[in-house]
This record gives sequence, C-alpha cells and structure tokens, in this order.
Amino acid sequence: MKPALHSTLHDIPVEEYMDRVRRTQAEMAKEGYDLIIAWSDSYRMSNVRWLSNYRAFDGIFPYPAIVIVPLKGDPILFVESSLTSIGAASVVKDVRGIRQDLGPVLEEYAASGNVKKVGIAGYKYLALEFWSVIQKSLPNIQVEPTIIIDFLKSIKSETEIRNMKVAGYLADLGIEAIRVAAREGATEKELTKQAYLAMFDHGADTVAFDIMVQTGENSSDYYLARPTDRKLKDGDTLLIDMGCRYNGYASDMARGATFGNVSKEAQAMFDAALEAYETGFKYLRPGLTGEEASYPANEVLAKYGYIHSPGEGRGVGHGLGMDPEEEMPILAPGMKGILHENQTLAYVITLLIPGVGGLRIEDSVVIRKDGAESMTNFPYRNHW
Repeated sequence: MKPALHSTLHDIPVEEYMDRVRRTQAEMAKEGYDLIIAWSDSYRMSNVRWLSNYRAFDGIFPYPAIVIVPLKGDPILFVESSLTSIGAASVVKDVRGIRQDLGPVLEEYAASGNVKKVGIAGYKYLALEFWSVIQKSLPNIQVEPTIIIDFLKSIKSETEIRNMKVAGYLADLGIEAIRVAAREGATEKELTKQAYLAMFDHGADTVAFDIMVQTGENSSDYYLARPTDRKLKDGDTLLIDMGCRYNGYASDMARGATFGNVSKEAQAMFDAALEAYETGFKYLRPGLTGEEASYPANEVLAKYGYIHSPGEGRGVGHGLGMDPEEEMPILAPGMKGILHENQTLAYVITLLIPGVGGLRIEDSVVIRKDGAESMTNFPYRNHW
C-alpha cells in the first residue's frame, strides 16, 4: 500500500520535542551533567533537529547549529545570526547568534558556579572554531563527550518510524527507476539521475547522501562510489546504494543486480551474500549486543570463503534516523551496546571481489519486540 506522503500524521508533535528535552535532562541527572552542548551541521543534523526541529542550513558558508540543554530550565538554540528568523520557527523559542552569543552565554553559566560537568553531543564532528570557544568560556570545568543524545535519539517513536517508512518507500521507487532504465549502454550517471527524479517526483524532501551506482569493474572498487560515465554491458554486476529524506528522516537501502550473462563466480557471490543477509536479519532482536548481532551473517560468509567488505568499522549495521549514519547502534565485532526495541538502523552486507564484481544488500530496519522489520522492500534477487 502506498504511504500517505502529505498526511499531517507524519509531523512530529511539539509535545514529543518537549519530552525529548525532559528525557535528556533526566539522563543528565543520572550521569551528573549540568549542561549538554549538542552540535550539528547541515550534514550531521540529527542532534540539533532532534531537540529543536531546526536543521543547520546547507550553504557555501558554514552554517552550524548548537542546542544547549541545561539540567534545569529551557534549552537555547544557537544559529548563524543571519538565520535567526528561520531558527525562530523551531520549537526552541530562545534563538541566538552562534558566533555572537555562544561564548557569552557559556561564560554566564561558568560564572554562576552551578556548572561543574559539561557533555558534548556530536563531539566527533564539532568544528574547531567552536571547540575553542567552549574551552575559553568554560575554564576549570570538566568538559567531555557524552552519548546521552546518541542513545535517546536511536529509539524512535511511531511517528518517526512512519516518516522513515515513507523515506524507505521512496528509495524503493528510486531503485525501481534504475531497473526500468537499465539497458546496455546506459551510463552510471544516467541511471543515477533516474533514481533522483523518481524519489523527488514522489515526495522526497532532499538527499540523504550521494547515490551510488557502480557497474562492472567499478562495482568491486570501494573507492569509486560516485557514478561515472562507464556504460552498462552484458555480464556486469551492479552495486546500487541510495536513500533520501522525508520530513527530515532518512532512508538507506542498497541492492546488487546482475545484468546479462554473469560469471559463475559472480552468481556464487550473490547467492552467498543473500544467504548471509537473510540469516542475519532473522536473528536481529532486542537484547543482543552489536557484536552478537554481527555473528550470524559473518559466519555464513566465512562458510563460503568470503569476508565482509570494509565499511569504516560499521560492520553489518549502523544507526539510521534523521541522519543516514547515526552513532547507535553499530553491529560489528567489539560492539557491546545492546539492541533496544524501536531502535532503527541500516542492516547491510557488502561483498567486493576484484575481478568478479561487487554488491550490497541493505535495508532500513526497525528493531521490534519479536525481531526486525524492514522499512525498504525492493526484491533482493535482481537479474536485469
């Protein structure tokens, strides 16, 4: 059934944002934080938008955003001064200039004597410009990374999940457009354009990340992610990875495909990857560690002599929500974090075999009480 793309049922109510702040403050009290500084830019928007419904503007000039959450009281949103009128539309009503006001506000907190411990959400991406302001404004105060917001935003409400299901449906339409356009001589760039057109024509708000359409020898090269002028030809494998944002929420899905008469080695790779994916997906459930959740798929691959291809430590799964790659959960060896009901992630198997081909199978997934539910639903076996 086609989702209702323009229904107000997909809007996040103000009460939900207020509850997010309250839950953040409750966790701060447990962990002894007096203040959290939540950082976002236009590419990693989820921290600030989760708290305020404001997204940092995507322009040539860096337009960062910060939300300060005190242990008691209301949050403050900091944006580029020329955009404070846009910021006023957020659910956080105290909106100030980030470069003009952040330092003085932090100095006021420091002078109050009530701030002893400060957590930074989004510390991996915090711009050095603002780290310097924080250090200068909070002398002799303990400042450290925190994962409070990482964890809280990883567990979604049903309204958030509805948004992600629509974004997933749009990604399905994007890959269907590639299937229809796939013909001998079509370039990777041409196929990619068809995916963008389909998603935006049916209601996508914006991109989630650069779409990947890799064919033939390009499909086995991890570092040739952007589409090229290479033309599709008989015997090619295709690696397709795409997503979009709907109402601020991202989809992330991928499929492999074969075109024409592929080699036995390529077909064997596809069969092993699909078995690994299906085995691992059925195993997903609340209570597993990220490490435990990664075992079943990797064991299947090992049985056939394959090793899961690199993914910057993200293993077979990474967090997914407002951003296409969020901090939690991660399904990989060494990950001790526990899967929780209604956490959302991208579950993925990637095989890249030079001289044979490459593929990726990936779905947007929500962890339910009794197992995993996919929010993207394009067929897995694709011979075009």
